[in-house]
Amino acid sequence: MSRKFTRRNFVMASAIAGIGGYTYHRGLRYPRLNFEHLAYANSVKLSQNVIVEMIDVILIRPNDHNTYVSFRSIAPEPSLLLKSQLENTLSLKVQNIANGAILNTVGSNTVEVHESINGLERDIEITFTGESEVHLQWQLPEKNGGRFAVIGDTGGGSELNWLLKRVAELDVQFLLHLGDFNYSEGEYDRAIEQFKSSQKPCYVSIGNHDFNDSGLVYQKFIDQIGPMNHTFTFAGTRFVNLDSAVDFFPASAGRRGDLFDKLNTDENPYFDQVYFTHRPFQDPRDGRDHVIGGIGEIDWLNQKLQSLKCENLLTGHVHKSAELDYKGIHQWTIGEGLGFEDIIHQRQTSQLLIGTVEVGRKVSYQWMPIEMPWSYHTSPAHEIKLKLEHSTKKLEWYKQVMQSNTVI
Repeated sequence: MSRKFTRRNFVMASAIAGIGGYTYHRGLRYPRLNFEHLAYANSVKLSQNVIVEMIDVILIRPNDHNTYVSFRSIAPEPSLLLKSQLENTLSLKVQNIANGAILNTVGSNTVEVHESINGLERDIEITFTGESEVHLQWQLPEKNGGRFAVIGDTGGGSELNWLLKRVAELDVQFLLHLGDFNYSEGEYDRAIEQFKSSQKPCYVSIGNHDFNDSGLVYQKFIDQIGPMNHTFTFAGTRFVNLDSAVDFFPASAGRRGDLFDKLNTDENPYFDQVYFTHRPFQDPRDGRDHVIGGIGEIDWLNQKLQSLKCENLLTGHVHKSAELDYKGIHQWTIGEGLGFEDIIHQRQTSQLLIGTVEVGRKVSYQWMPIEMPWSYHTSPAHEIKLKLEHSTKKLEWYKQVMQSNTVI
Protein backbone atom coordinates (compact mmCIF):
# COMPACT_ATOMS: atom_id res chain seq x y z
CA MET A 1 0.00 0.00 0.00
CA SER A 2 2.73 2.43 0.97
CA ARG A 3 4.74 1.47 -2.14
CA LYS A 4 1.76 2.35 -4.38
CA PHE A 5 1.35 5.66 -2.56
CA THR A 6 5.05 6.48 -2.96
CA ARG A 7 4.97 5.67 -6.67
CA ARG A 8 1.89 7.81 -7.16
CA ASN A 9 3.57 10.68 -5.34
CA PHE A 10 6.64 10.26 -7.51
CA VAL A 11 4.55 10.41 -10.68
CA MET A 12 2.70 13.51 -9.43
CA ALA A 13 5.92 15.19 -8.37
CA SER A 14 7.47 14.45 -11.77
CA ALA A 15 4.43 15.88 -13.54
CA ILE A 16 4.49 19.03 -11.39
CA ALA A 17 8.22 19.45 -12.01
CA GLY A 18 7.68 19.02 -15.74
CA ILE A 19 4.89 21.58 -15.81
CA GLY A 20 6.98 23.94 -13.68
CA GLY A 21 9.97 23.59 -16.00
CA TYR A 22 7.78 24.16 -19.08
CA THR A 23 6.21 27.23 -17.46
CA TYR A 24 9.61 28.60 -16.44
CA HIS A 25 10.95 28.29 -20.00
CA ARG A 26 7.86 29.43 -21.88
CA GLY A 27 7.01 32.16 -19.40
CA LEU A 28 3.90 33.75 -17.97
CA ARG A 29 2.52 37.17 -18.87
CA TYR A 30 0.59 39.39 -16.46
CA PRO A 31 -1.72 41.19 -15.82
CA ARG A 32 -4.34 38.88 -17.37
CA LEU A 33 -2.23 35.85 -16.46
CA ASN A 34 -1.52 33.73 -19.54
CA PHE A 35 1.26 31.74 -21.16
CA GLU A 36 3.60 33.47 -23.61
CA HIS A 37 2.39 32.91 -27.17
CA LEU A 38 4.03 30.24 -29.30
CA ALA A 39 6.63 31.11 -31.95
CA TYR A 40 5.62 32.16 -35.45
CA ALA A 41 5.83 29.48 -38.12
CA ASN A 42 8.55 30.43 -40.61
CA SER A 43 6.90 28.46 -43.40
CA VAL A 44 3.39 27.66 -44.62
CA LYS A 45 2.11 24.92 -46.94
CA LEU A 46 -0.64 25.92 -49.34
CA SER A 47 -3.26 23.57 -50.72
CA GLN A 48 -1.78 23.56 -54.22
CA ASN A 49 1.37 21.89 -52.86
CA VAL A 50 3.36 25.11 -52.60
CA ILE A 51 5.58 25.62 -49.55
CA VAL A 52 6.44 29.22 -48.69
CA GLU A 53 9.39 29.99 -46.41
CA MET A 54 9.34 33.51 -44.92
CA ILE A 55 12.28 35.73 -43.93
CA ASP A 56 11.36 39.08 -42.34
CA VAL A 57 7.78 38.47 -43.44
CA ILE A 58 4.65 37.27 -41.63
CA LEU A 59 1.65 35.48 -43.11
CA ILE A 60 -1.55 37.47 -42.70
CA ARG A 61 -4.20 35.10 -44.02
CA PRO A 62 -5.11 32.96 -47.01
CA ASN A 63 -8.56 33.23 -48.57
CA ASP A 64 -11.19 30.49 -48.46
CA HIS A 65 -9.67 28.55 -51.36
CA ASN A 66 -6.02 29.07 -50.40
CA THR A 67 -5.17 30.41 -53.87
CA TYR A 68 -4.62 33.95 -52.57
CA VAL A 69 -2.25 34.69 -49.71
CA SER A 70 -1.39 37.98 -48.02
CA PHE A 71 1.89 38.74 -46.25
CA ARG A 72 3.31 41.71 -44.36
CA SER A 73 6.94 42.74 -44.48
CA ILE A 74 8.53 43.41 -41.06
CA ALA A 75 11.93 44.64 -42.34
CA PRO A 76 13.28 46.81 -45.17
CA GLU A 77 14.55 43.87 -47.27
CA PRO A 78 12.28 40.83 -46.83
CA SER A 79 12.26 37.62 -48.86
CA LEU A 80 10.08 34.61 -49.69
CA LEU A 81 11.20 31.20 -50.92
CA LEU A 82 8.47 29.28 -52.73
CA LYS A 83 8.67 25.60 -53.67
CA SER A 84 6.06 23.92 -55.88
CA GLN A 85 5.64 20.21 -56.48
CA LEU A 86 3.49 20.58 -59.59
CA GLU A 87 2.22 22.96 -62.26
CA ASN A 88 0.04 25.76 -60.95
CA THR A 89 -0.45 29.52 -60.59
CA LEU A 90 -0.25 31.42 -57.31
CA SER A 91 -1.39 34.96 -56.43
CA LEU A 92 0.04 36.80 -53.44
CA LYS A 93 0.02 40.23 -51.89
CA VAL A 94 2.94 41.53 -49.83
CA GLN A 95 2.25 44.62 -47.71
CA ASN A 96 4.62 47.17 -46.19
CA ILE A 97 7.36 46.86 -48.83
CA ALA A 98 9.63 49.93 -48.80
CA ASN A 99 9.32 52.58 -51.49
CA GLY A 100 11.81 51.89 -54.26
CA ALA A 101 12.62 48.36 -53.11
CA ILE A 102 13.45 46.24 -56.16
CA LEU A 103 12.26 42.66 -56.53
CA ASN A 104 15.02 40.24 -57.51
CA THR A 105 14.04 36.69 -58.40
CA VAL A 106 16.24 33.64 -58.45
CA GLY A 107 14.78 30.38 -59.74
CA SER A 108 14.55 27.90 -62.55
CA ASN A 109 13.32 28.64 -66.08
CA THR A 110 10.07 26.83 -65.22
CA VAL A 111 8.88 29.75 -63.04
CA GLU A 112 7.41 33.07 -64.22
CA VAL A 113 7.01 35.99 -61.79
CA HIS A 114 5.04 39.19 -62.41
CA GLU A 115 4.88 42.08 -59.93
CA SER A 116 2.61 45.12 -59.81
CA ILE A 117 3.05 47.96 -57.31
CA ASN A 118 0.29 49.79 -55.47
CA GLY A 119 1.86 52.08 -52.84
CA LEU A 120 3.58 49.82 -50.32
CA GLU A 121 1.68 46.76 -51.49
CA ARG A 122 3.05 44.39 -54.11
CA ASP A 123 0.79 42.05 -56.09
CA ILE A 124 2.68 38.97 -57.22
CA GLU A 125 1.60 36.40 -59.82
CA ILE A 126 3.73 33.24 -59.98
CA THR A 127 3.36 30.51 -62.57
CA PHE A 128 5.02 27.16 -61.93
CA THR A 129 5.20 24.89 -64.99
CA GLY A 130 6.47 21.93 -63.01
CA GLU A 131 8.32 20.97 -59.85
CA SER A 132 10.49 24.01 -59.10
CA GLU A 133 11.30 26.82 -56.67
CA VAL A 134 11.79 30.59 -56.77
CA HIS A 135 13.34 33.03 -54.30
CA LEU A 136 11.79 36.50 -54.09
CA GLN A 137 14.10 39.07 -52.52
CA TRP A 138 13.24 42.76 -52.20
CA GLN A 139 16.34 44.96 -51.97
CA LEU A 140 16.83 48.69 -51.51
CA PRO A 141 18.86 50.33 -54.29
CA GLU A 142 20.60 52.70 -51.84
CA LYS A 143 22.88 50.78 -49.48
CA ASN A 144 24.57 53.72 -47.72
CA GLY A 145 21.78 54.28 -45.22
CA GLY A 146 19.01 56.77 -44.64
CA ARG A 147 16.74 58.19 -41.97
CA PHE A 148 13.93 56.71 -39.89
CA ALA A 149 11.23 58.29 -37.71
CA VAL A 150 10.16 57.18 -34.22
CA ILE A 151 6.92 57.83 -32.33
CA GLY A 152 4.69 56.05 -29.82
CA ASP A 153 1.29 56.29 -28.15
CA THR A 154 -0.74 57.54 -31.09
CA GLY A 155 -4.01 55.72 -30.58
CA GLY A 156 -5.70 54.58 -33.77
CA GLY A 157 -7.68 57.69 -34.61
CA SER A 158 -6.94 61.05 -36.21
CA GLU A 159 -3.65 61.46 -34.30
CA LEU A 160 -2.19 58.35 -35.98
CA ASN A 161 -3.59 59.59 -39.28
CA TRP A 162 -1.70 62.86 -38.85
CA LEU A 163 1.53 61.18 -37.76
CA LEU A 164 1.56 58.96 -40.84
CA LYS A 165 1.00 62.05 -43.00
CA ARG A 166 3.77 63.90 -41.18
CA VAL A 167 6.19 61.00 -41.58
CA ALA A 168 5.34 60.80 -45.29
CA GLU A 169 6.46 64.44 -45.64
CA LEU A 170 9.83 63.73 -44.07
CA ASP A 171 12.85 62.28 -45.84
CA VAL A 172 12.73 58.94 -44.02
CA GLN A 173 12.82 55.32 -45.15
CA PHE A 174 10.52 53.92 -42.44
CA LEU A 175 8.71 54.53 -39.13
CA LEU A 176 9.34 52.76 -35.83
CA HIS A 177 6.05 52.86 -33.93
CA LEU A 178 6.56 52.23 -30.20
CA GLY A 179 3.09 50.89 -29.46
CA ASP A 180 -0.26 51.91 -27.95
CA PHE A 181 -2.38 52.53 -31.02
CA ASN A 182 -5.46 51.10 -29.27
CA TYR A 183 -7.17 53.28 -26.62
CA SER A 184 -10.88 52.90 -27.40
CA GLU A 185 -13.31 50.60 -29.16
CA GLY A 186 -12.59 50.18 -32.85
CA GLU A 187 -9.13 51.76 -32.79
CA TYR A 188 -7.27 48.45 -33.21
CA ASP A 189 -8.92 47.74 -36.55
CA ARG A 190 -8.62 51.37 -37.68
CA ALA A 191 -4.91 51.42 -36.82
CA ILE A 192 -4.28 48.21 -38.77
CA GLU A 193 -5.91 49.78 -41.83
CA GLN A 194 -3.91 53.00 -41.37
CA PHE A 195 -0.63 51.08 -41.09
CA LYS A 196 -1.62 49.18 -44.22
CA SER A 197 -2.27 52.38 -46.21
CA SER A 198 0.77 54.29 -44.87
CA GLN A 199 3.11 55.86 -47.40
CA LYS A 200 6.13 54.69 -45.39
CA PRO A 201 6.77 51.19 -44.02
CA CYS A 202 5.88 50.83 -40.32
CA TYR A 203 7.64 48.43 -37.94
CA VAL A 204 5.67 48.28 -34.70
CA SER A 205 6.52 47.44 -31.10
CA ILE A 206 3.49 46.18 -29.16
CA GLY A 207 2.13 48.42 -26.39
CA ASN A 208 0.31 47.52 -23.20
CA HIS A 209 -3.04 48.73 -24.61
CA ASP A 210 -2.41 46.64 -27.73
CA PHE A 211 -1.80 43.55 -25.59
CA ASN A 212 -4.46 43.79 -22.88
CA ASP A 213 -7.43 46.12 -23.07
CA SER A 214 -10.49 44.85 -21.16
CA GLY A 215 -9.26 41.39 -22.11
CA LEU A 216 -6.40 39.94 -24.12
CA VAL A 217 -6.38 41.53 -27.59
CA TYR A 218 -2.84 40.84 -28.80
CA GLN A 219 -3.89 38.10 -31.25
CA LYS A 220 -4.74 40.87 -33.72
CA PHE A 221 -1.18 42.16 -33.42
CA ILE A 222 0.28 38.71 -34.11
CA ASP A 223 -2.08 38.05 -37.03
CA GLN A 224 -1.95 41.45 -38.72
CA ILE A 225 1.09 43.52 -37.72
CA GLY A 226 4.13 41.47 -36.76
CA PRO A 227 6.07 39.60 -34.15
CA MET A 228 6.46 41.01 -30.66
CA ASN A 229 10.23 40.35 -30.80
CA HIS A 230 12.27 40.69 -33.95
CA THR A 231 15.58 41.91 -35.38
CA PHE A 232 16.59 43.22 -38.80
CA THR A 233 19.54 44.97 -40.39
CA PHE A 234 19.54 48.28 -42.28
CA ALA A 235 22.77 49.65 -43.81
CA GLY A 236 24.97 47.79 -41.35
CA THR A 237 22.97 48.80 -38.24
CA ARG A 238 21.07 46.18 -36.24
CA PHE A 239 17.49 47.07 -35.23
CA VAL A 240 15.96 45.08 -32.36
CA ASN A 241 12.23 45.20 -31.51
CA LEU A 242 11.69 44.10 -27.88
CA ASP A 243 8.35 43.22 -26.29
CA SER A 244 7.73 45.05 -22.99
CA ALA A 245 3.94 45.32 -23.31
CA VAL A 246 3.11 43.54 -20.04
CA ASP A 247 5.24 41.82 -17.41
CA PHE A 248 7.18 38.56 -17.88
CA PHE A 249 7.75 35.87 -15.30
CA PRO A 250 10.51 34.95 -15.27
CA ALA A 251 12.06 37.91 -17.07
CA SER A 252 14.27 35.63 -19.18
CA ALA A 253 11.41 33.48 -20.50
CA GLY A 254 9.46 33.37 -23.72
CA ARG A 255 10.10 34.75 -27.20
CA ARG A 256 12.07 37.70 -25.84
CA GLY A 257 14.45 35.40 -23.99
CA ASP A 258 14.82 33.36 -27.18
CA LEU A 259 15.65 36.53 -29.11
CA PHE A 260 18.39 37.47 -26.64
CA ASP A 261 19.86 33.98 -27.03
CA LYS A 262 19.94 34.58 -30.78
CA LEU A 263 21.50 38.02 -30.38
CA ASN A 264 24.21 36.62 -28.11
CA THR A 265 25.29 34.11 -30.78
CA ASP A 266 25.17 36.59 -33.68
CA GLU A 267 28.79 37.17 -34.71
CA ASN A 268 28.06 39.57 -37.57
CA PRO A 269 29.74 42.98 -37.25
CA TYR A 270 27.45 46.02 -36.89
CA PHE A 271 28.27 49.72 -37.03
CA ASP A 272 25.57 50.42 -34.41
CA GLN A 273 22.42 49.03 -32.81
CA VAL A 274 18.93 50.46 -32.33
CA TYR A 275 16.82 48.83 -29.61
CA PHE A 276 13.18 49.90 -29.46
CA THR A 277 10.33 48.90 -27.15
CA HIS A 278 7.18 50.29 -25.53
CA ARG A 279 7.77 50.72 -21.79
CA PRO A 280 10.78 52.61 -20.38
CA PHE A 281 13.31 51.76 -17.67
CA GLN A 282 12.68 55.11 -15.95
CA ASP A 283 9.79 57.55 -16.05
CA PRO A 284 11.19 61.00 -16.93
CA ARG A 285 8.36 62.79 -15.14
CA ASP A 286 8.88 63.90 -11.54
CA GLY A 287 7.14 61.67 -9.03
CA ARG A 288 5.81 59.21 -11.62
CA ASP A 289 6.67 55.56 -12.10
CA HIS A 290 5.10 54.41 -15.37
CA VAL A 291 7.72 51.77 -16.27
CA ILE A 292 8.38 48.07 -16.90
CA GLY A 293 7.06 46.34 -13.80
CA GLY A 294 7.98 42.64 -13.79
CA ILE A 295 9.95 41.10 -10.91
CA GLY A 296 13.60 41.88 -11.63
CA GLU A 297 12.69 42.61 -15.25
CA ILE A 298 14.33 46.02 -15.61
CA ASP A 299 17.60 44.83 -14.09
CA TRP A 300 17.63 41.72 -16.27
CA LEU A 301 16.92 43.70 -19.44
CA ASN A 302 19.50 46.34 -18.57
CA GLN A 303 22.17 43.70 -17.98
CA LYS A 304 21.31 41.96 -21.25
CA LEU A 305 21.41 45.19 -23.22
CA GLN A 306 24.69 46.26 -21.67
CA SER A 307 26.24 42.86 -22.43
CA LEU A 308 25.26 43.44 -26.09
CA LYS A 309 26.85 46.93 -25.95
CA CYS A 310 23.53 48.73 -26.39
CA GLU A 311 23.99 52.50 -26.06
CA ASN A 312 20.49 53.79 -26.92
CA LEU A 313 17.03 52.51 -26.02
CA LEU A 314 13.96 54.02 -27.72
CA THR A 315 10.77 53.86 -25.62
CA GLY A 316 7.22 55.24 -25.50
CA HIS A 317 4.46 54.61 -22.92
CA VAL A 318 5.01 57.96 -21.19
CA HIS A 319 3.19 60.64 -23.21
CA LYS A 320 6.17 62.95 -23.26
CA SER A 321 9.48 63.59 -25.06
CA ALA A 322 12.58 63.22 -22.91
CA GLU A 323 16.14 61.94 -22.68
CA LEU A 324 17.92 60.48 -19.68
CA ASP A 325 20.76 58.11 -18.82
CA TYR A 326 19.83 54.92 -17.01
CA LYS A 327 22.71 52.77 -15.71
CA GLY A 328 24.87 53.19 -18.79
CA ILE A 329 22.10 53.30 -21.42
CA HIS A 330 20.72 56.48 -22.97
CA GLN A 331 16.92 56.26 -22.87
CA TRP A 332 14.93 58.23 -25.41
CA THR A 333 11.23 58.59 -24.55
CA ILE A 334 9.17 59.37 -27.65
CA GLY A 335 5.55 59.04 -26.56
CA GLU A 336 3.86 62.22 -27.78
CA GLY A 337 1.82 60.59 -30.54
CA LEU A 338 -1.43 62.00 -29.11
CA GLY A 339 0.00 65.52 -28.94
CA PHE A 340 -1.17 65.81 -25.35
CA GLU A 341 1.63 68.20 -24.40
CA ASP A 342 0.21 70.62 -27.01
CA ILE A 343 -2.96 70.79 -24.94
CA ILE A 344 -1.14 71.19 -21.63
CA HIS A 345 1.05 74.03 -22.96
CA GLN A 346 -1.74 75.42 -25.20
CA ARG A 347 0.63 75.50 -28.17
CA GLN A 348 2.28 72.98 -30.50
CA THR A 349 5.22 71.46 -28.62
CA SER A 350 4.98 67.70 -29.30
CA GLN A 351 7.92 65.97 -30.98
CA LEU A 352 8.97 62.81 -32.76
CA LEU A 353 12.52 61.51 -33.15
CA ILE A 354 14.58 61.16 -36.32
CA GLY A 355 17.48 58.73 -36.55
CA THR A 356 20.10 58.89 -39.30
CA VAL A 357 21.88 55.70 -40.36
CA GLU A 358 25.13 55.91 -42.31
CA VAL A 359 27.39 53.03 -43.24
CA GLY A 360 30.46 53.05 -41.01
CA ARG A 361 28.98 55.51 -38.47
CA LYS A 362 26.96 55.50 -35.28
CA VAL A 363 23.29 56.44 -35.60
CA SER A 364 22.65 60.12 -34.89
CA TYR A 365 19.39 61.42 -33.45
CA GLN A 366 17.47 64.69 -33.55
CA TRP A 367 14.07 65.86 -32.34
CA MET A 368 11.51 66.99 -34.91
CA PRO A 369 8.22 68.85 -34.26
CA ILE A 370 5.05 66.91 -34.98
CA GLU A 371 3.10 70.08 -35.92
CA MET A 372 -0.27 68.40 -35.38
CA PRO A 373 -3.22 70.66 -36.29
CA TRP A 374 -5.70 71.20 -33.45
CA SER A 375 -8.47 69.43 -35.37
CA TYR A 376 -6.51 66.16 -35.11
CA HIS A 377 -6.42 66.23 -31.28
CA THR A 378 -9.57 64.14 -30.88
CA SER A 379 -8.61 61.13 -28.72
CA PRO A 380 -11.09 60.33 -25.90
CA ALA A 381 -8.00 59.89 -23.72
CA HIS A 382 -7.44 63.67 -23.72
CA GLU A 383 -10.52 64.54 -21.68
CA ILE A 384 -9.89 61.64 -19.30
CA LYS A 385 -6.29 62.71 -18.66
CA LEU A 386 -7.30 66.35 -18.23
CA LYS A 387 -9.92 65.36 -15.66
CA LEU A 388 -7.59 63.06 -13.75
CA GLU A 389 -4.27 64.88 -13.95
CA HIS A 390 -4.89 68.52 -14.80
CA SER A 391 -7.19 71.42 -14.10
CA THR A 392 -10.82 71.96 -15.04
CA LYS A 393 -9.69 75.20 -16.65
CA LYS A 394 -7.52 73.33 -19.16
CA LEU A 395 -10.37 70.91 -19.86
CA GLU A 396 -12.70 73.81 -20.69
CA TRP A 397 -10.00 75.36 -22.87
CA TYR A 398 -9.56 72.08 -24.73
CA LYS A 399 -13.31 71.76 -25.39
CA GLN A 400 -13.45 75.30 -26.78
CA VAL A 401 -10.47 74.64 -29.05
CA MET A 402 -12.11 71.49 -30.39
CA GLN A 403 -15.33 73.36 -31.08
CA SER A 404 -13.69 76.32 -32.80
CA ASN A 405 -10.53 74.64 -34.19
CA THR A 406 -8.55 77.74 -33.22
CA VAL A 407 -6.11 78.36 -30.41
CA ILE A 408 -7.69 80.59 -27.77
